[in-house]
Amino acid sequence: MCGIAGYIGHKVIPKINLEKCLTQLYARGPDDRGIYKYNDGGLNVGLLHSRLSILDLDNRSAQPFYFQKYVFSYNGEIYNYLELREELEALGHKFQTNGDTEVLAVAWAKWGKEALNRFDGMWALAVFDTSSNTLTLSTDPFGEKPLFYMRGTDGTVWFGSQIDCLMTLADEKPRPNWRHLKRYLVNGYKSLYKYEDSFVEGVVRLPGNRVMEISISGISERPYWKRPSYTPDFTIKRDDFVAEARATLIDSVSRRLRSDVPLAFCMSGGIDSNSIIAIAAAHLGFDVHGFTIMNNDGRYDEQELVELSSRELNVRNEKIILRQEDFLPVLQSMIKARHGPVATISYYTQNHLYRAISDKGYKVALSGTGADEMFSGYYDHHLLYLSSKFEDSMQYSQALQNWKHFVEPVIRNPLLKDPEMYLETPSARAHVYYKNNYYAEFFLDSWHEPFVETFYCGSLMRNRMMNELFHEAVPVILAEDDHNAMMYSIENRSPFLSRDLLELCLKIPDRELIKNGFAKSILREAMVGLVPKRILEERRKVGFNSSLFELVDIHSNNFREMLLDNSIFYDVIDRARVEMFLRQDLSLNSDSKFLFNLINAKMAIDIME
Repeated sequence: MCGIAGYIGHKVIPKINLEKCLTQLYARGPDDRGIYKYNDGGLNVGLLHSRLSILDLDNRSAQPFYFQKYVFSYNGEIYNYLELREELEALGHKFQTNGDTEVLAVAWAKWGKEALNRFDGMWALAVFDTSSNTLTLSTDPFGEKPLFYMRGTDGTVWFGSQIDCLMTLADEKPRPNWRHLKRYLVNGYKSLYKYEDSFVEGVVRLPGNRVMEISISGISERPYWKRPSYTPDFTIKRDDFVAEARATLIDSVSRRLRSDVPLAFCMSGGIDSNSIIAIAAAHLGFDVHGFTIMNNDGRYDEQELVELSSRELNVRNEKIILRQEDFLPVLQSMIKARHGPVATISYYTQNHLYRAISDKGYKVALSGTGADEMFSGYYDHHLLYLSSKFEDSMQYSQALQNWKHFVEPVIRNPLLKDPEMYLETPSARAHVYYKNNYYAEFFLDSWHEPFVETFYCGSLMRNRMMNELFHEAVPVILAEDDHNAMMYSIENRSPFLSRDLLELCLKIPDRELIKNGFAKSILREAMVGLVPKRILEERRKVGFNSSLFELVDIHSNNFREMLLDNSIFYDVIDRARVEMFLRQDLSLNSDSKFLFNLINAKMAIDIME
C-alpha cells in the first residue's frame, strides 16, 4: 500500500511542486519516497511514489521500480505473488527481491496487459514504457485502490491517489463540482459512483477494472476483465455450494494474511467481519487483534455479540469510545483530506477505528466489505427474493411468512414494508433515493437527476446486487476505507472482494441465497463450526454505525455558527430553509443523514473557497 502520482505531457513540472506532492502523499507512504523523471523531445513524464512497506521491507523493493524498458509506480498488493513468482521462475526468471512489486514488474514484461487478469489483488498502477513513450494506468477489478486524473487544455494528463496531488502538479486551485455536491445532498451516497465525477471540477475518478493508455497519439480506456454474469447452475447441490464458498473464502483470507508486518481486524458483531476473523483465528491459527467501535445508541450497539465472539474465538478485542467534543474538527480534517464530503456518518465512526489501529502499531487491517453484495445482506434483498420465481405456491407462502415474522419487525424504511413491492412494480427504486424530492427543495434553483442503473442480467435480485457491488454501495465503502485507513498509514484489505468468490456466487441460484428468513444463508452455513452460533443466527444488520446526535449537539452555538455562517454555499442552498430544518424533529433516520450531508457539503465548500 502506497501513494502514487505523476504526469505526462509537454509541461515541465517545477521541482518544488514534485516535492510538495510527495509531502501530500506522506501518510500513504511514510517509509520511503521516490521520483522518476523523463524527457524526450519535449515530452515530459514523471512518476512519484511514497511507500508503506508491507512486503519485503528492504529498499530493494522501493519504487519507482525499474525493470527492462518499464518503470512502475503502484499502490496496492498482489496477493498471489508467491504463486506467480513460482510460475515465472519456472519460465527462467531469477528474482532479486522477496516482495510483490518485482513479481508485478516481471509479469508485466512477460504478459503485458494480460497480466492484469492473472493478478489476485488490489492496485492503482502506473507503468511507463520508455521504448514507446506510452503511459499505462490501471485499477483493480473492484476499484479497491483510488486513482484520479485530470486533463489540461494542452493535453497534459496528471494522475494520483489523491486529488490534492493533481492540484499541486497542475498548479491549480480546486473548484467545487456543484453537480456532484447536489447529487450527494439530494440522492445520497448511492448516487456518487454511478458517475466518474469527483467533488472537484475537472478531476475524474478512474473506475475499477480499467486500463488507460496515454501516448502522443491520444488516450484509450477499456475494461480488461469481462465481469461474470449471473448463470445459475441448478445441477450443483446446495451443500456443494456451501462447501465451495467455505473453501474459496478460506483461500482468499489466507492470501490476504500475507504480510511482513502485523495485521489488525475490523470487528463488528456481524457475520462478515466474524467470518474473516474466525477463518484467521480458528482455521489458520492466526493471532487476531480485533477493533470495535462502542455505541450508546441501542440501534447500533453490538457489544454483547462482539464480547461473545472474542471469548469463543479467543481473540483480543480493542474497544473504541467516540467523544462528542472533537466531532467538528475531526470531520473538517477528514473533508480536507478528501477534497470532498464524508459519504455517511459510518465513515466518521470508522476514522476513529483506524486511528486506534494505528495507535497500536498496525499497518494492515482486514474488513468484511462485499459480503452483502455477493451473498445478499440488505433488507430489500428479501423483497427481491420474494419477487423471484418459486417452484410452488407453498414455497412462496413460507418465504412470505418468514419475512413477516423475522424481517419486517426490524425494518425502519417505510418503503421496504411492502412484501409485494417488486412483484407489483419491478422498477421500484424510491427507497434507494429516499425522500430525494423533499431534499431537492433546499436548493434555490430546481435540480433533479433520475435514478439509473446498469443492466447486468435478467434476474431482478442479481441485477440489483451487481449494481450495489459495482456502482452504489461497495465503491463508496472502498473509497471511504481507503481515505480513513491512509490518513493513519494503514493498508485496508477486503477478502470478500475476490474474483473467484464472485464467480462462484453468480452460479448460486437466487432461491438458495435466502433460507428460513436468513439472508446470506450460504455464507452462514459455510461458516458453521467457525463463527459462533449466536452470530450466525443474528438477523439484525448493524455494522460500524453511530447516531449523529450521539456525536454532536446540533443546538449548540458552535454547531449553528459553523453551519449557518456566511458562505458561497448559501448562493446555492436556501439558508432560511436550513434554519427551519434545524428546528424540526430530526429523529427520522433519513433526516439525520441529510443533516450530516449538509454539514459535510458546507464544510467542503468553505475549505475550497
